[in-house]
Amino acid sequence: MIPLRIFSEQGIDRFREYIQKLKDNPNVSRPDLNAEPYSSEFPPVVTIDKNKTFSTRMEMGEYLTNCFRDAGIDRENVIGNNALWTWLAYIWFDQICPVINETRKIRETARYICSYDYTDYYRHYVAASYDIYSLHGEDNSRLFLYLPVHIHNDFIEQIASRQYIISNTNLIEVAHRLYWDNSSGRPRRGALVKDKNSPNYPGCLRRTRRIFEQLELTYDIYTMTPDEILNLLPEEFNSWKGSDG
Repeated sequence: MIPLRIFSEQGIDRFREYIQKLKDNPNVSRPDLNAEPYSSEFPPVVTIDKNKTFSTRMEMGEYLTNCFRDAGIDRENVIGNNALWTWLAYIWFDQICPVINETRKIRETARYICSYDYTDYYRHYVAASYDIYSLHGEDNSRLFLYLPVHIHNDFIEQIASRQYIISNTNLIEVAHRLYWDNSSGRPRRGALVKDKNSPNYPGCLRRTRRIFEQLELTYDIYTMTPDEILNLLPEEFNSWKGSDG
């Protein structure tokens, strides 16, 4: 167990340099940034297990939610602390950027260095996992967090990156009722289709996002129940609404 820390700008720069070096040399050693001037202790003291492994992003989000709750720290006091999320990505880097078949695939920097840009913020593996789970709990986080900790799925890209959608618990419940299959423990087949010529495109996730954007212009969707929102969806969603998955 180690106490949480917050990166300084110097620490973030060193972490970024390390990630860049990995692209050319996958065997480069990770620098020790758990001391001044690279990082400082997060107040109040909160300890985490640096060796804890997570099978899914759901587990990571739940673990961090419990850590902060047990320490009496409100969500609002950590959600915008980008230097904290970047340090956590550094601590668990081997999980969020794993070696698979002797290869470590480096993704875009926003996956590891937590951005202040909201759309990029949700590309951060650790920050998004905590943000979504702490806001929506287990039942309504599944679409976003059911995959391993090093995978960013299209539900996050299309839905969570839109702040007015991800902050609306009723819209998120609607998305789960449309696309989550309880029997398989995975999203319903065809939900993430991108081809507009596909027979599954009507009522798919991309259509839902656009319909939500249209509804926001006409209705006070923040005060509507999930059933009321579902009833406003056009006919193309009928087959998705009819699922009992």
